[in-house]
Amino acid sequence: MPKRSLKPPATERLIFWSVAILLLTQMAWWIGVQIRESRRLQDARIAQMRAGRAEAWQFDSMASLQDTFSKAPSEGPGIVVGRFADTRTFDERKNAVEERFPYVAVLPYPTALDDPLLLTDMTAYLTLRPEVLKAMEQERALALWRTVGQAMVLVAAVLFGMTYIYRKLNAEMEMVFRQRNFIASVTHELKTPIASLRVWMETMFTRELAPAQKTRIQSLMDGDLHRLADLVTNLLETARADAGQLEIHVEPTELAPLVQRVCQEMDRRLGEGLLGLRMDLAPSILARVDAKAFAMVLENLLSNALKYASEPRETSITLDGDTEDAILVVADRGHGISPKDLSRIFQRFYRVGDEMTRAVPGTGLGLFLCREIVRGHGGEIRVTSLGSGLGTTFTIRLARVTR
Repeated sequence: MPKRSLKPPATERLIFWSVAILLLTQMAWWIGVQIRESRRLQDARIAQMRAGRAEAWQFDSMASLQDTFSKAPSEGPGIVVGRFADTRTFDERKNAVEERFPYVAVLPYPTALDDPLLLTDMTAYLTLRPEVLKAMEQERALALWRTVGQAMVLVAAVLFGMTYIYRKLNAEMEMVFRQRNFIASVTHELKTPIASLRVWMETMFTRELAPAQKTRIQSLMDGDLHRLADLVTNLLETARADAGQLEIHVEPTELAPLVQRVCQEMDRRLGEGLLGLRMDLAPSILARVDAKAFAMVLENLLSNALKYASEPRETSITLDGDTEDAILVVADRGHGISPKDLSRIFQRFYRVGDEMTRAVPGTGLGLFLCREIVRGHGGEIRVTSLGSGLGTTFTIRLARVTR
């Protein structure tokens, strides 16, 4: 059966990207409209200023050509004597124009092809002030940047909301798949040892067996019972962890004897030598732990080392410490974990792959419980792996105590 990926349906993804593209297109169109409108308004203001420049030329010309007429009674009735007004200086004309039309400047050179020439002996042109045009362009650019900024904030807010909803939908659907896988795995985990126990019981009571056969069957039945007991324990502890009622009673404990005892018991339970254990345990390292809960953490890690590695296995247990922490490292040379799964490996119900195609038994609760128990001790657990087929390393750090 092909492996199913935990992804939202194609319809939701299509709707999400369609709305995102439509929103971005709408915003791009709106920004384009703002750019065109700002350019149109600026051109209208410049045209109005050019009309004012023509009015300034007319104002100066009329002032320069105005005649002063007066009647002179001494010349007789009906006789009019006219004379030109006193000629103004160029600076006076320049100041009069620039005072009445602040956006117009009188310069000895033109700044545009249509700048009019003043009627004067000097070469002088009426032109629009460059600083005024520059200030208008800066004002327009600032307004455009403000518009773009507002649009980007709006787009970012909408996309953030859509992304949040999309991720929530993805998480909810992934949790549904995990729970479905969990039910399938628990059903399998329950049915397999129960069916096995029934077969062995029928064999024990209906056949005559040699002592060696009885011993072997007893060992197999004991393994099935341990498997059922571990499953029930994990389910109960997970329920307590979800309810915030995980009971952990810590006391100063020397870790080396505890780790060695748990490893030896697991080696006997899982099969002598199957784990390929190599232990390097530094003595006299104490930490405040709940021995039973901490043993459950180590048992889950060793169980995974057996399930997710092929023979011959090599599992190393290293206990060391620094001035502040006790450090326990459990490393195997098994199947490893891909980088995309590392961040989710401690999540409840999470298992790599699909329950319908996975050959390795499990419920996806073991590593979740490991994390919750270690956190309950005030410590941390981390996982590293170089990738698929390159093994996995779990590192547990607990606060160290002195004698």
